[in-house]
Amino acid sequence: MIYLDQAATSWPKPARVVEAVNYMITNVSANPGRGNYGSSLEALNLVNCTREKVADFLGVPNRRGVVFTSSATEAINAVLLGTLKPGDHVITSTLEHNAVARTLFALEKRGISTTKIYRSPVSGCRLERLEEAIRPNTKMIIWNHASNVFGTLSDLDGLSRLANAYQLKLMVDSAQTVGSVPINMQDMGIDYLVCSGHKGLYGPQGIGLLMLKDPDCGLDVWKYGETGDFSEQLPMPKKAPDCYEAGTPNLPGIAGLAEGIDFVIEQGQDKMFQSDLQKIETIYEVLSDIDGVVLYGPPPGTLKVPIVSFNIIGMTAAKVGEELFKRWDISVRTGLQSAYWAHEAAGTLPYGTVRVSVSCYTGGQDIEELAEAVATLRYEINKGKI
Repeated sequence: MIYLDQAATSWPKPARVVEAVNYMITNVSANPGRGNYGSSLEALNLVNCTREKVADFLGVPNRRGVVFTSSATEAINAVLLGTLKPGDHVITSTLEHNAVARTLFALEKRGISTTKIYRSPVSGCRLERLEEAIRPNTKMIIWNHASNVFGTLSDLDGLSRLANAYQLKLMVDSAQTVGSVPINMQDMGIDYLVCSGHKGLYGPQGIGLLMLKDPDCGLDVWKYGETGDFSEQLPMPKKAPDCYEAGTPNLPGIAGLAEGIDFVIEQGQDKMFQSDLQKIETIYEVLSDIDGVVLYGPPPGTLKVPIVSFNIIGMTAAKVGEELFKRWDISVRTGLQSAYWAHEAAGTLPYGTVRVSVSCYTGGQDIEELAEAVATLRYEINKGKI
């Protein structure tokens, strides 16, 4: 199989990630902090060491600000549901994932208002547009670092300066950039940073991260239960991260995440990113040479993440994906890619696009076969064969 859906989840996983997950399942079947025996202490050490590793890798000021979640979606929900109150106003963009869009839609019914700034799939948007949208009751800017549909990158430094100037909180969804584009939470002035562990960090599914610039920021607790500490007290522990990590942690996920971060560091984050960017630019160029293929997002030579979306005139995105898999064993993401707003902004509703995304495991032969397959489909459409 030619796997070109890396923006959904990276695959294959590095051998060291698979081995770490397997080791935890096979040898460390214990909860951290719930016992004084060997495997429980080993589990606790893994959690603490991984928390430190994440803090170092992403510039989280205090390791207490690293909270393990099940996904970036859970982390986004935790921030928005845990900080916004009736009467608050937030600013976001048209390129946000449904994890943001649906949460804000639900919060609007609770009295939170939203201003959605148009963000071009090709060039992003000017910060002046955000500044014009700020109101006296504006509390937060919610922005993704890169679009999961078009790969469009954001100016995080500019966003941070603007948020700081108006004393607004800044939440950044880095699901498509963490592990690829360098991020330093403290240097960039990000209040809440959320990400997945299973994409650019090459970890397993089911693990995500919520990072707090200030672990004592007062974010509301969103789940209740045992944490391994203060079990004699019914109130939840007061300090992060314990107060946010009720229940049995995903130890295999945390172990895989730790090894995924080490993999990215050893391979060289910037080296991997430049290589992947070159691959996606090659894909953009070869597809642009095929008559009847429409491309979306930043063109070659533009800083972006390794994602490209396209359509073939005369065939729906879903049908293209079906044919690519059935006839060439090529896996891509089709449709709306969990980002309705983005397709609304790009004018690609109701069918969406075909999204191609690459990683360090994508080879030149994969790109050639994709180009040949797309060219064949377009030829067959022209000839009325399909």
